[in-house]
Amino acid sequence: MTFFLNLLYAGLVSGAIYGVFALCICMMFRVSMVLNLAIGDFAMLGALGTYMLVAGHHFPLVLAIIIVVAVIAVGAFIYDRLVLHFALDGERAREGIFVVFFFTLALSFFIEGIGNSLFGTDVHSAPTLWNGPVLTIFGAHIERSGVLVLAAAVVVGVALMLYLRFRLTGKALTACGDNAFGARVVAIKPSSLRLKCFVGMAVLAAVFGIIESSLSGVTNTSGAALSFTGLAAASLAALTSPGRAVIAGLAIGIAESLIGGYITTQYQTAVLYGVLVVLFISRPQLLAAAATEGASTA
Repeated sequence: MTFFLNLLYAGLVSGAIYGVFALCICMMFRVSMVLNLAIGDFAMLGALGTYMLVAGHHFPLVLAIIIVVAVIAVGAFIYDRLVLHFALDGERAREGIFVVFFFTLALSFFIEGIGNSLFGTDVHSAPTLWNGPVLTIFGAHIERSGVLVLAAAVVVGVALMLYLRFRLTGKALTACGDNAFGARVVAIKPSSLRLKCFVGMAVLAAVFGIIESSLSGVTNTSGAALSFTGLAAASLAALTSPGRAVIAGLAIGIAESLIGGYITTQYQTAVLYGVLVVLFISRPQLLAAAATEGASTA
């Protein structure tokens, strides 16, 4: 029983990480129909930037977090105004699959290069936010950082789901993704909401990267893996439902952990995503149903 509980805990923590990045991807796609494939790189910058300021320059942890998050927010703002604005807004806006992922994928490569220049290729992590011995609950050993990760994922997921469902600005975000032209007709500015969402999700990813980095460490190439795993979970939520994205991420993390514990650790990720591919090939109506429902609810 203890072995199972340890696997369940590990799966929940991993799943919470996947779920939060899936949530960030869903939010951006919901607003602008763009896949933010740089979301994991913002997390990488948050974790490694905080490590550099604390370990290398002896900044207090709170001050280091504030500085790093502020720099990432400014960087995301500048990128939206200089790149996404010209790519997505106005008469010369580009359309099609090219726009869906290209500009954020390019940003991902750019941030990865910056990470390599600033931090090198070694594994580092931000200092833990909750120090103390490992917690033991029903025989399962639970790290305090893992508890923070789980709590943050649940709180953010529920808060955004309620915000999109009940707040007027949340409904405006949905309207932009459903019909940008119609949103402009009723005086909603898709470009302004996209800017706020892009910067907000970058900040959320950076903060979450700081929280979770103490569990496994981060390198300059960690961002891509976080982004694409988040994309897999977001796909199960039809790329539109932040609440379902968190649940999908938790399910993927638990399944991955149980496969690694009871079947094989060598191919646990390959086995999991192989099952998902087979599932969607054999039952494509799952995605179709999710897309129909996800367009109308959070």
